[in-house]
Amino acid sequence: MKVDPALKDPQAVRVALIELHETELDLEPGDLVAIDIAAAMLARAAQLDAVVKREGRMIPGGNRAGMMVLQSGIAQARTNRSSAAGHLAKIRGEGEGPKRGHNVRDAVGARWGNRA
Repeated sequence: MKVDPALKDPQAVRVALIELHETELDLEPGDLVAIDIAAAMLARAAQLDAVVKREGRMIPGGNRAGMMVLQSGIAQARTNRSSAAGHLAKIRGEGEGPKRGHNVRDAVGARWGNRA
């Protein structure tokens, strides 16, 4: 199951991430906190993607009249996704030993593929 990277509602992202992780892991309270933080970051990244799509990759700005600069939402969305991936990578679930958290990288990859 993949989580739609265009979801802009943090609650919808949270629900999708929990469902994704619970297919392989029994989540602990700390894991849910990490998901809550990541969900807000991922939803904000999707919102920024929509702004970039609407306004374009290059926008007027800079210190000279008419100078075009890169839309700042691009870098911010990338930063949000990277930070969210870091939080998701900390999810380990219940249990001990090598089986604990074995699916975390797969879950992050399912969400972002090669975009993170």
